[in-house]
Amino acid sequence: MAFLSFLFRRLGLSLFVFVGVLILTFIVSRVIPSNPAALYAGARPRPEQVQEIEKKLGLDKPLSEQFRVYVGDLLVGNLGESYHSRRSINTDLRLFLPATLELVIAAVLIALVLGIPTGVLAGAYPRSPFDYATRFAAVAGVSAPSFWLALIAQFIFFSQLGWLPLGGRVSRDATLFYPIAAQTGFYLIDAAVSGNWKAWLDALHHLILPALVLSAYPVGITIRMTQASMLEVLSETYITAARAAGLSRGVILFKLALKNAIMPALTVVGLSFAYSITGAFLVETIFSWPGVGKYVTEAVLNVDFPVIIAVTLVVTLVYILVNLLIDLMQALLDPRVRLV
Repeated sequence: MAFLSFLFRRLGLSLFVFVGVLILTFIVSRVIPSNPAALYAGARPRPEQVQEIEKKLGLDKPLSEQFRVYVGDLLVGNLGESYHSRRSINTDLRLFLPATLELVIAAVLIALVLGIPTGVLAGAYPRSPFDYATRFAAVAGVSAPSFWLALIAQFIFFSQLGWLPLGGRVSRDATLFYPIAAQTGFYLIDAAVSGNWKAWLDALHHLILPALVLSAYPVGITIRMTQASMLEVLSETYITAARAAGLSRGVILFKLALKNAIMPALTVVGLSFAYSITGAFLVETIFSWPGVGKYVTEAVLNVDFPVIIAVTLVVTLVYILVNLLIDLMQALLDPRVRLV
């Protein structure tokens, strides 16, 4: 009963946040001075064309009526149409969103693989050279601007060493000679399912550099959070008892201490996942990665409000779902959370 009550409270809060973002973005899109009908009409539209398009798009109706129609479309999964390209936003997001999610998931996996073990060892050996080096790397990863890291990475690994490509999702040769049959939109998955291993290696090769740049922030914050949690847990009485019982250092660190110290780190990683979706925009632009970042950047430059609102709502929904998943994990692992 306590868990169900906790679940319903979190679902209610998540719905409240989503509705609040929906109302705010819709009002802002209508308040900012612009003429969506003129944008939709194209270059040098005639006044009668603009009026006709306003009627077609429903922009001549009261704001409350426009909001009711928009919410009705959302409930059936219709995100609308781009004023600039006149394409369905649903179709565009099915094309661009998997590319962004593949990049963000790779960055978060890097954060888990590098951040948690490094944080555990840094907490186990405080005030050691490894601890100081780890602190420096974590602070640098969190504070360094992503665009600067991206440019430095391109200079080193492409211009100087020639190890990794400058940008793009796949090479031109892969596109021409062993194209990936799009199924899920995730190139690594699609290439593996079809057995197209040359394309799989090519896609992985292009993914490494932007994923490493995007992972800098989550890696840094995961290290710091894991280290702080480990320092606290290692001072507990049961850890002292385990040492007195002669348990090995590895068992104490990775089986006993990490079990209680990992939840704050997982919370941070989950939040970093949602943060990285918006943080990926600039990285995608620099690496010519065909994801949501490039899509929404063009929408902002063209004042294409339907696209901006749709992307904002999708990112908000992902953020809410990730937070909800983290809350449920915490409630399952720690019953005390259910009382909050």
